[in-house]
This record gives sequence, structure tokens and C-alpha cells, in this order.
Amino acid sequence: MSSHTIAALDLGSNTFRLMLAGVNGGDWAGKRVFQHIPRLSESLTDGGRFAPAALTRAWAALEDFHLKIEEAGAVRVLAGATMAARLAADGPDFMDGIKSRFGWETEILPGEEEARLTATGVLTGLEPMPEEALIFDIGGRSTEFISAARGRIRKSRSLAIGVVRLTEAFLNDPIRSGELEAVAAEVRRVLGGADFSDVPAAPVLVGTAGTVTTVAALLLKLKEYQPELVNNARLERSAIEALLHGLASETIAARVEKYGLHPRRADAIVAGLVLVLEIMDFFGQPWLLVSDNGLLEGIWLKAAGLL
Repeated sequence: MSSHTIAALDLGSNTFRLMLAGVNGGDWAGKRVFQHIPRLSESLTDGGRFAPAALTRAWAALEDFHLKIEEAGAVRVLAGATMAARLAADGPDFMDGIKSRFGWETEILPGEEEARLTATGVLTGLEPMPEEALIFDIGGRSTEFISAARGRIRKSRSLAIGVVRLTEAFLNDPIRSGELEAVAAEVRRVLGGADFSDVPAAPVLVGTAGTVTTVAALLLKLKEYQPELVNNARLERSAIEALLHGLASETIAARVEKYGLHPRRADAIVAGLVLVLEIMDFFGQPWLLVSDNGLLEGIWLKAAGLL
């Protein structure tokens, strides 16, 4: 990697991601992305503390990232944490521990900043740029919604509906009768109570983050994840609904074996599919665009001083 390599970390409630890239004018070059799924927010309640097992997984992931960052010779490292760190009483202690152990810059991202960075990352990769877009970023504990007009952010909001939160609250293994409907009802309740008055009729829906990109990879039947195929993919509601019915009929173990999903993705993917479908129905859209770029790229741009 270049001597001007910048490292960015997106420390999400379910997934941790690392991006290494060199600065090339106003863009990145030689981009590499790595991922672990430690589920930091496992069993986390508002104002509670991280579960010891979740912290053990998180630190193991960070140690692996540290090795990759050292090998790349990164000149700056910025780690941004999302909803789990905002909710947990020991969120600040966790981030201080990262700074102390590795020497990285760390930040617990407020909801508005998370949304801004997500939209910035998404908008770098959409071709062509929609005139009116509603970007949604599904996380483990929350989902961010950002409305954008002609590539400029209009307004953002963060809602307490995420795949880990919904899975822990409503779903068993195997899924029982009525549980999918319970997830859908909760999503409709939260969406119905939010202010979307800034969103015009018929916006282009743009989904980002692990749930949506995983769904895209499954529908595209990719044996290995290929970001260039996932980015700008168009997903039809009918195909997403068919995938939901297939996955919901399987146990978590079967989803891992048959679809190659990570165990901590396989359990939450069903709630994620319900959430995607409810978002599409709420805004009356039969299809959505997928963005492989998102919060991670936004954090990298911030670290590189390119916002």
C-alpha cells in the first residue's frame, strides 16, 4: 500500500468493517475492505453494558484489523462507532480502550453524523445520480434514513429498528407462526411515527449496509462477494419477497449451510428482509437500488480530509 494509506473503521452494532486505501486526488485508490461480524450489541439494552462474549469477539476483530493496518503502514486511522456504542453505558470506555490500545482516533458518531457520512459514501458511487433519493442504512440496532435531492442531503433521521433488535425481540429458531407478522407490525409502527414530510412522492430508494448487500449477493447468486456487481444493482420487490419465504422456512443452521451465510448474519437476515419489504411498501416503491458504498466510505473520506 501507499505511504499515504488511510484506514477507516465502521464499528457497527452487528458488523465491523475496515477500509484501507490510498489518497488519489479527491478520491481513493487501491481500496481494500475487510469484515468481521462480532455482534457487539448482542443482548444489549438501552443504557446497559456490552455482553462479555460480545466484547471478546469485538477485541479479536480489532486485533486482526490492527495487524492489517500495521502491514499497510496507514498514516491515519479513524474508527467510528454507531448505535451500540451510543446505547451502551460502557460505550465511551470501549472507544477509549481502542484509542489506548492501538493509538487510533475514535469517535462515537451521533445519529446525524452517521447519516451524513453514510449519504456521502453512498452518493460517491451511484451512477446515474437519482434526482430524488431516499437512502436507508439498515444496522443492528437502528436504521438511518437520508433524503437527498440532486446529490445533496436534505434531511436525515435515525429510527430504532435494526435487524439485531428485531431478531432478539420477535424471532425464534425455527421461526414460528405469526413472528414475521410481528416484525412487520413493529416496523410499520416505527415508520408510521416518524416524520418523512421532507420526502417527496416516489423517491428512488437506495439501500446500503450488510443486510441489503447480502440480499443483493444472494439474488445475484454470487459465489463470492463482488462489490462491482452489487453496487447499483436493482432489486425487485417480488424477488426479495420470494427470498424471504425461502429463508424464513429454514433454520439458522440450514441458512448457513445452504447459502454460505455467517451465523451472525444468518439469524438476522430474515428480520432484515421483512424490514426492507416494509420500507418499500411504506414508500410505495416496487424496486430499490443497492449501494455497496456507505458509512465506511464516508468515514474514510472524513479521515482523508476529503469531505
